[in-house]
Amino acid sequence: MFDSLFKKEKYLDCYNIKHSIHFFYDNIRACCSNVPGPVFYENYDGRDINWDYVYKKRKEWIKEINSFRNKKTCLEVCKNCFELPSMYSKSKVSDFPNIINKVFIQNNMSCNAKCVYCSFGYINNSFKYRVLPVINSMIGNQILSKKARVYMSGGEITISPEFETMFSTLAKYLDTKVEILTSGIKYSESIKQAFIEDKCILVISLDSADKETFKQIKQVDCFNSVINNIKTYIAASDFARDNITLKYILVDGINDNKEKISKFVHLVKDLGVNNIRMDVDFVKYKYSKSINVPEYYFELYEHFNSIAAESGLNIQTNDQAKAIIAKKKA
Repeated sequence: MFDSLFKKEKYLDCYNIKHSIHFFYDNIRACCSNVPGPVFYENYDGRDINWDYVYKKRKEWIKEINSFRNKKTCLEVCKNCFELPSMYSKSKVSDFPNIINKVFIQNNMSCNAKCVYCSFGYINNSFKYRVLPVINSMIGNQILSKKARVYMSGGEITISPEFETMFSTLAKYLDTKVEILTSGIKYSESIKQAFIEDKCILVISLDSADKETFKQIKQVDCFNSVINNIKTYIAASDFARDNITLKYILVDGINDNKEKISKFVHLVKDLGVNNIRMDVDFVKYKYSKSINVPEYYFELYEHFNSIAAESGLNIQTNDQAKAIIAKKKA
């Protein structure tokens, strides 16, 4: 009885609903999570964005959250989001300004790799709309904060025809660093320049320390290209060392063993990159699914963290990976 009463006092004070925007390949949403989340524009085709409408939708969703009772503590489309536990409050959500503080750019689902863990492999190579005009609109309407966190991904964002101009525009406008999630296969002159100016964070899913494992996972023979691009960025600027993260996604039966993990950690150290991250396959071990990560993953995580720490590397962990592992432990 007490638990039921307590639940009625909870409200979802979601930062993403209030201040985030996600440019997905077929719509514009409020967030980039493991669930659909609330949508501003379905089947978006590049038409002009009405920012008053976007702000109105945000306020409508918050009003709905503030009126929830009888165990309904969030929007239906937000159920099973891995971020929910940290966003509940006993108080109603207060008013908020019409400011965008977080941007996810993921309108391009085309890629230059064919990763076995990719969740978008079924999408045809196409660009339904351009994001650059929308970014210019946000800047022109003074609703994009100069301190906004911007994440660019895909697919592979660097092969988008508007990437270079779009990234340069954001890097010039923002006081923060733009984070790019990439395969690292394509070299970018604008990324190199951004490293020189300390305006870029690059997260590369390398997942391996040799050509053979790379090709098994990525299904393209581009390991040397990625390594050479990393070396070029580091040679251009010492800022690159602290702003490149090399990621290792555990893939069952391919790279999920201590020997390959150790080899990867040593490669990161040898390259002079200071940041390292291990993730799980978010398609196979999705937070909202009942499938739990294998028991031996915990041992692999401990091994990874131990040798990475011994190598003096900065160990990062994706929030969704933390949630999946915590759910398994529970």
